[in-house]
Amino acid sequence: MKVLLLFYVLAFILPAVKAQDNETTWRGPQSLEQLRAAPAALIPFPNAAEWTQRKFTLQSGIAIICFENQCEDVRNAASSLSEILAAAGVESRLQTLRANARVPVNAIVLRLDDQLAVRGEGYSLEISPQTVVITGKDAAGAFYAVQTVRQLLDRNDKVVQLPGGKILDEPAFALRGFMHDTGRNFQEIESLKRQLDILAAYKFNAFHWHLTDNPAWRPQSRIYPQLNDPKNRKAGRDPERSYSFDDIRKLVRYARERHIRIIPELDMPGHSEYFEPTFGFKMHSEQGMKVLEDLIDEFCREFPASDFPIIHLGSDEVRIPNPDEFIGRMTARLKANGRKAMVWNPGLKGESGTIEQLWSDAGTKAGKRTDGNPFVDSYAGYLNSYDALTLIRRYFFQQVGNRSVGDEIALGGILCMWPDVRVDDKRKIFLHNPVWPGTLAYSEAVWSGRPAFEKKYLDEMPPPETNAGRHFAEFEQRLARHRDRFFKTEPFPFVQSSQVHFRMVGPFIRSKEQPVEKAFEPEIDPGKPLPVTVRDLYGGVFRIDELIGQPLPGEAVETIYLETQIFSRKAKQIRAWVGFETPTRSSRKSAGIPPGGKWDANGGAIFVNGKELAGPQWQNPGGNRYLQETWFLPANEVPYTGEEFFWSRQPAAINLKTGWNKVVIRVPRAYRRQNWMAAFVPVKLDANRRWVEDLSLLFR
Repeated sequence: MKVLLLFYVLAFILPAVKAQDNETTWRGPQSLEQLRAAPAALIPFPNAAEWTQRKFTLQSGIAIICFENQCEDVRNAASSLSEILAAAGVESRLQTLRANARVPVNAIVLRLDDQLAVRGEGYSLEISPQTVVITGKDAAGAFYAVQTVRQLLDRNDKVVQLPGGKILDEPAFALRGFMHDTGRNFQEIESLKRQLDILAAYKFNAFHWHLTDNPAWRPQSRIYPQLNDPKNRKAGRDPERSYSFDDIRKLVRYARERHIRIIPELDMPGHSEYFEPTFGFKMHSEQGMKVLEDLIDEFCREFPASDFPIIHLGSDEVRIPNPDEFIGRMTARLKANGRKAMVWNPGLKGESGTIEQLWSDAGTKAGKRTDGNPFVDSYAGYLNSYDALTLIRRYFFQQVGNRSVGDEIALGGILCMWPDVRVDDKRKIFLHNPVWPGTLAYSEAVWSGRPAFEKKYLDEMPPPETNAGRHFAEFEQRLARHRDRFFKTEPFPFVQSSQVHFRMVGPFIRSKEQPVEKAFEPEIDPGKPLPVTVRDLYGGVFRIDELIGQPLPGEAVETIYLETQIFSRKAKQIRAWVGFETPTRSSRKSAGIPPGGKWDANGGAIFVNGKELAGPQWQNPGGNRYLQETWFLPANEVPYTGEEFFWSRQPAAINLKTGWNKVVIRVPRAYRRQNWMAAFVPVKLDANRRWVEDLSLLFR
């Protein structure tokens, strides 16, 4: 056992030392000085900006000016600007000028210039005390400039102003998308419209609509109405709900007004359990392929290529005897209808020219398996897979497509939301998953690009004194300001956590016969020298499995300790998000809800000044324990509750004494496929009665 421990410690500590040696290699697209000089929290941050002290004051009745030969092209931008100003209490009017007319003062000008020195969808924004001039490279560029204006608006003492300055901005990637699975959990069109509003505000230009999955084929079909019959769909998964062709057309129009293209996905031949019970034969059979060809033809007759130039065929997570024939026939059918095919990778191999969407979470391998085909990245982790805070860091540090900017091969990225488990109240999707904080973090990576990449930051928060650490802390501040300003009525599970500092001590090795609650030196004899690794960690959420790796072979298992000191100026009670194993929302694999009075179903515990912190009396103590993935099992039909996520339940009450307080967290690995982690982030209630970061405490 001692030899095994020494080997494990060496294997753990040497890579850590090497990683620290490379600490300074990451850099952001802007300097910290540029970021901190901005008069507003801008997400995504512009490529280049200069600021002055001379502000533009918006008067009620202000003119939004367009030139007569461009008014139709900037119509969406003008409409969005009018709505933004109205929300700020400023009435506006649209005024048309001749092409060479003189621009009046106290107006906002919308114009296009295809010679502007930026990439497509780029823009310039010039704000002086007399006039605001928005110049788009194209119509989308003008629209995105307006979204920047939204974030710059400052309403103070009933005066609405814009800071003086000039912005020149452009996207790093041509495709910036968000995917939502409505095949498993149906969502109303009005909910999707609200999502499109938010996506447009953060300069996304694609909505990947996953329309079909195992429970149901959601689009209307006139030629095969049995696909819309509730009896042929999964009970409990909204079997009566479909999207009519008119519903889809309405959403297409709504998206187009926001410069968002919709990429519909008709998943085949996998993820289609509804198909065989409906027709009596499999998708990949000759009969099945004929039905699918008919469905593709019908879909394309209803929606012209201008609506859906790209149609996603899915094709992942399935084995069939005729993969080449199947994907060849489906792709050929799309081509015959003037469409381009998109598929998942890994998945059935697409034909030459097919767009491939990379979903493997292998960071540095992104873009390696496309055989020259254009690709879209979706590799940094799904919104439903990690905890609410880890994903923010992963998206911020992701380098989309292994490039600083896109090209004809690396098209961009799509952020994915897969609520596999049945959801009873669809609003909970946005609480149980960090949909909106994750989306904002992703918008920064896919719009601004990342000139350098450090894969380790996908797994571990950089130290605060490093360039990467300072950049991420600055982004957290911007993200918190967006939460407080723009998401007052939307679930936004995020708090700043980069200020949290713990030491990881261990691993301590125990045999399988020893209980998971077994105590080691940090818990029973804190002053004793430790023959194990001690490592600094930051960020409030610590994913031990990603830091240490695979479980030990044989019968040995590990326990890690996390230690910190928290300073308080007086004796008081604080609140903190605390938690251990977080289940993914794709399957219910986890040890479940802890026993009453405990915080961890795997034997973890929290000690404050030597005393164990008692856990709550859970409504369902010991419930929802599933140590294997639950796809296709009854457990996947049990909706999640707020008790299962540290950010959606009441924070822990923790009593601190005056001065320094020691916090020790025991984190055992109880089974091989455990999501081995712990979380500790101080929070407080804000004026809107929401839990936000408590920055009054000092960690050491």
